[in-house]
Amino acid sequence: MEVIISRDPVARVELIRMATDSEKSCEFCGQKRKTGKLFNYGILQDGLRTRPQWDNHLFCSVTCYRHYHS
Repeated sequence: MEVIISRDPVARVELIRMATDSEKSCEFCGQKRKTGKLFNYGILQDGLRTRPQWDNHLFCSVTCYRHYHS
């Protein structure tokens, strides 16, 4: 299930995430969550028939995702 994290109305994009079960650790900080779930983040652009552009890495939080890509 996809969850909308934030929306940029000027760029007309949304940051979304999807939880996945994984035994891996966060790509940025190396932390493992107690629940065993990590998040895959993606960008969804406004428009007809658009598909999310998913990142290939797993993160424990949106903060780690943003720091990894900054």
